[in-house]
Amino acid sequence: MRIGELPIGDEFKELFESQGIRELYPPQESAVHSGLFEGKSIVLCTPTASGKTLTAEFAMCSALKNKKKIVYIVPLRALAYEKFLEFKKYESLGYKVRLEVGDLDSSRFPKKKNYDIMVATAEKCDSILRSRPKWFSDVGMLVLDEIHLIASDRGPVYEVLVAKFKKMFPEIQVLGLSATIGNADELADWLNAKLVDLEWRPVELNEEVEIGKGIEGVMDTVSNSLKDGGQVLVFVNSRRSAESVAEKLGQELKFKPGNEAKKIADGILKALSSKTKQCERLAGCVKMGVAFHHAGLVNKQRIAVEDAFKEGLIKVIVATPTLAAGVNLPARTVVIRDVKRYGLEGMHYIPVLEYKQQVGRAGRPKYDKIGYAITIAKSESEQEYIEERYINGVVEDITSRLGVEPVLRFHVLAAIASDFTKTEKSLMDFFESTFFGFQYGLKEDFRELIDKILNQLIKWKFIHRDGKFLNPTPVGSRIAELYIDPYTAYNIINYISKAEHEDRLNELGLLDALCVAVEMPSLSVKENEEELLTMDMELNANKLLHKIPKATEDISFQSALDYMNDDYLDLDTIERYKTAKLFEAWVNEWSEQKIMDDFGVAPGQLNERVRIMEWLAYSGKELARMLWLRKAERELERLETRVKYGVRKELLPLVAIPHIGRVRARKLFAKGIKTSEDVKAAGAENLSKMIGKKTAENVLAALSS
Repeated sequence: MRIGELPIGDEFKELFESQGIRELYPPQESAVHSGLFEGKSIVLCTPTASGKTLTAEFAMCSALKNKKKIVYIVPLRALAYEKFLEFKKYESLGYKVRLEVGDLDSSRFPKKKNYDIMVATAEKCDSILRSRPKWFSDVGMLVLDEIHLIASDRGPVYEVLVAKFKKMFPEIQVLGLSATIGNADELADWLNAKLVDLEWRPVELNEEVEIGKGIEGVMDTVSNSLKDGGQVLVFVNSRRSAESVAEKLGQELKFKPGNEAKKIADGILKALSSKTKQCERLAGCVKMGVAFHHAGLVNKQRIAVEDAFKEGLIKVIVATPTLAAGVNLPARTVVIRDVKRYGLEGMHYIPVLEYKQQVGRAGRPKYDKIGYAITIAKSESEQEYIEERYINGVVEDITSRLGVEPVLRFHVLAAIASDFTKTEKSLMDFFESTFFGFQYGLKEDFRELIDKILNQLIKWKFIHRDGKFLNPTPVGSRIAELYIDPYTAYNIINYISKAEHEDRLNELGLLDALCVAVEMPSLSVKENEEELLTMDMELNANKLLHKIPKATEDISFQSALDYMNDDYLDLDTIERYKTAKLFEAWVNEWSEQKIMDDFGVAPGQLNERVRIMEWLAYSGKELARMLWLRKAERELERLETRVKYGVRKELLPLVAIPHIGRVRARKLFAKGIKTSEDVKAAGAENLSKMIGKKTAENVLAALSS
């Protein structure tokens, strides 16, 4: 089937043909025959690079032609940005494309949003639905990219979005785009959708298993794959491995990528306020034509690596598995060095689905006739196991992760606070419409769990009963808008109330209180750190807002750890304290390198935690404001800004000025410039000497506007 045969406007056909798209792939043609243009919901379950996004675009064109809006949901910010850039082409036809990621406080959103295509993360879309449902009037299509991630920790939000949209718009067309999964038919049945389940790929895939030790065992294969413009992705199971393997490959392959690579390396070094050893290591790899890619990189660095790979300036990327579920980055050859990764119970084999996502990157549709996937085995027996399980095996079924207490508590309050459900019956009906309800039904233990959650929310004064009706309190409504777990809110309220009434508001105490949040990933504590952290907690006991055991001559150290003063000091408490100490270091202007050295947290991981802590401080401030805790409100507002910029209190007036970050603020402060008035008085010439001419011009322009 050719593009010209599709029932879409000529302007869309011309747009596709200008991109060299003239004929449909078999899965796309199958989707058309399954009712894609008749408004039928469809689950498209096909391998990577088989044209799933383009299939969605065909249907989107039909919806746009019929004056309907489209909501396109993705799991990750990076993927949202990639799709947004892809869809910007429709603006040349007069359609408005909007990107929605980031801020999750729905009270700060405008009442209406003007768009034709909205690309959003699942969490952002769910947040908007909580208080701005009018944003979605005239929505005729919901696209769920990577819908198989329903089986991940982010999956419940996908389920809830589908349930809400289908309740609001019973006739909405839902497109689920998925990698190959075992129970795609069950997913399609839940969505009342047609299933297009094909193994077709535009590039033939050759899967092999080789016995070897590390990357050295496939060096010849990597070298051969790089001939004639080929590129390679290597998957390993840890951040440390990604960096060391990339360096080894760079040294062995001896590329000479030239000046363009040097420019990229320079940008990588400047991505942070002060460069780290990791920055220097990555820049060194890029100069050799290779790179590593993992969660420890900041966004600017990850994007620089991905763009350079797409442009052919970087020939090899060594990555952790997070890349496989991220942006579109195909290569001629994929090497899987590690089919095992470390988990809670030690090393274990990765799921078949994850393997398929990784090898699915092999073969670039415009450049390669065959894609090569090589998995490294450590022995003949493992070689046989990999061939049987991964190459010839069946992908696992996906299952809902909605039915656990923290997840349900989060969505129960949201459903009530947004007036989506008003009674226990309507609440049960709502959960029955989710994938969890479809798979398991609402059995007695589930109903008991919902009843327990409702009683908790009533006890915490987040909702109240009015006869058979369930209504939110003002605080409960605000918590739902803030998009935080009710249990997080309950703990924050208790701690800041205690701090205000006991006049114990302080930096470490507030950080430790906020680290109790369900949303904050705690730092792991090594065995040799436990005693030191416990002793440090004792020294800072007067600052903390919870009791801690105190070791004395009468009580053994282990007993002190186990129980005292009605508080149990378990590993979670120590991990939480270590996490608070990380943030204490950050707001006291420790460099990213010192934080890496002392806490083992790389800049990308630090940035993610800083973003969460900034949000928690903001949420705490908002709750303090509602509860008339004025001192706590002021302290949390200061803490929010300090966390955002990583500065001490005295730099707050300076970082409030656009274009002045933590490093420039400290430089200015050291020269006696402490306020915006001081900045103005310093003049352009003096400022230029301290922070550079261009920055000085931008700062002064911002202050004069």
